[in-house]
Amino acid sequence: MTRGQALRWLFGLSWQRHRGWVLTFVVLAVADVLATGVFALTLRMLIQSALDQHLREAVIATVGAALSYAVTIVGASARLNVVNLLDEAVGVDLDERILGLIAGLDGIEHLERPEYADRIALVRGSGDVIARCGWVLLDGVTMLVRLLVVLAILTMTAPVLLILVLLLVPALWLPRRGQRGVRAASVAVSQDVRRVEHIQTLLTEATPNMEVRIAGAGPRLLGDGREVWDRIIRTQARAQWRNAGLGITGWAVFVLGYVAALLFIVHDVASGREQPGDVLLLVTLTNTLRAQAEGVMRSLQRTTDGMSALDAFLWLEDHAAAHRGTAGTAGVVARVPERLTDGITLSGVSFRYPGTDRWVFRGIDLRLPAGSTVAVVGEHGAGKTSLVKLLTKFYEPAEGVVTVDGVRLDEIPAEDWWSRTTANFQDFARFLFLVRESVGVGDLAAADRPDVLARAIADADAEGIVAGLPDGLDTQLGRVFDGQELSTGQWQRIALSRAHMRTAPLLCVIDEPTASLDPRSEYAVYRRQMKLAKSLGERFGTVTLVVSHRFSTVQMADLIVVVEDGAVAEMGDHDELMALGGLYADLFRMQAAAFQNG
Repeated sequence: MTRGQALRWLFGLSWQRHRGWVLTFVVLAVADVLATGVFALTLRMLIQSALDQHLREAVIATVGAALSYAVTIVGASARLNVVNLLDEAVGVDLDERILGLIAGLDGIEHLERPEYADRIALVRGSGDVIARCGWVLLDGVTMLVRLLVVLAILTMTAPVLLILVLLLVPALWLPRRGQRGVRAASVAVSQDVRRVEHIQTLLTEATPNMEVRIAGAGPRLLGDGREVWDRIIRTQARAQWRNAGLGITGWAVFVLGYVAALLFIVHDVASGREQPGDVLLLVTLTNTLRAQAEGVMRSLQRTTDGMSALDAFLWLEDHAAAHRGTAGTAGVVARVPERLTDGITLSGVSFRYPGTDRWVFRGIDLRLPAGSTVAVVGEHGAGKTSLVKLLTKFYEPAEGVVTVDGVRLDEIPAEDWWSRTTANFQDFARFLFLVRESVGVGDLAAADRPDVLARAIADADAEGIVAGLPDGLDTQLGRVFDGQELSTGQWQRIALSRAHMRTAPLLCVIDEPTASLDPRSEYAVYRRQMKLAKSLGERFGTVTLVVSHRFSTVQMADLIVVVEDGAVAEMGDHDELMALGGLYADLFRMQAAAFQNG
């Protein structure tokens, strides 16, 4: 999609949703242009009638000039109000589309790569800025037409002033070129802007600010933020100064040409070739000409920020279009099995994050049998989380293939696979909604069913938490919304409840689900999870994937996969791996000794 196509789509959306406001804007714009022409002509008529002492024509010209001037002044204010209304209204629609495009992208690559994050930071929440960009640009076109009307009247008075039309080209083109530099600077500093926003979050939000205060890091963070802001300001200031220089150059050329043309007209009047009224008209229209030109420049300036957001929106549209409906490498779309009978298999799978050279996996062969509980263990950085991202289809392998009962996972649409997947991640989300909504978002199709909510909460052993809340399932969560704040362990139980909303998953991911629980609660939760995993495995062939650093619980799994340096180092059940005496046995004994000594 090009800028022109995007603006046409924007105006079409405005016409569909707010036809009355659009018509009002068009009527005001046309009236403004006509009033500008009428004002200039009646002003000339007034001056000439006064010089010729024709009272009746002078009165008519005075009334016409007054009315046209009033239309111009009132119309400009009314147009601005209509533009503000359209900005807000259409901006809501645009924000909804932007969030839909971001949420609708397969995988999470666009959220984890800096160059993608920079663009998303520019466009997120910028619907009103993009909408204003379109309407301000159209308003600028109206001002440009008014400017051309003034120039046309001037050239009718003195054809020599046609040169001003040519001089107007650099006056408008040079500032436009400078504004492209301003937009480029906005993109260049977007990562620094995100860094400053992160520092502001650390300094203003309760959870990270506790660590900041204990560490005494506040002054250092303020200093770092100041340095980043200075860098942002320097980059943007260079672009703004260059923009100002180009603008001054363009308009200086125009003004010099205008002064020369005006002197030429004065000379003609002194020679008797022009009427004195023409000179007075030219002098009077000077302010009008200047006002129109400045209006065009202000309009172009106001579009700068909007164009940066618009460009990011266009990138998002193109990126979403390129990744939409590409389930398979050859365009093949496969169905998700109703029930797993064989399992999930990784064959020769290699993976590295896009934009990097470091391989996370190389040539992994692994089979996760249908109906089994598989624990993945290993030290930090071994690749456990990356394996989860591949199996949940957040990323695609760089080499090799993942199959589900023999069906290639890259040929299954992401949304179809996600509809048969459930997960509880270590970095779980905290939905600051009502409790029933925070749990129900795990399966929106069943979110209004009390029996499903009750079962999910019971499966997560969170019944006591919900019962202890002031309004039960209708309790608002989150102190920032004047609701009930939960402990980290309680939040984790709510997240686990959410993961149990789906009743027929083929893949169930449990990533450190008890990291915030005490050992006794952890053991109880794991026993319940293993019982649920067995039930799901018997009914649907569900593969339950458990990622954990706590070896005391993973020994309950049917299969334990030990990951080391991006490869499967060992595989088997607890007894087999202990008998093997390898990495798993060493890590298990080290952790057991640490607990005993603790």
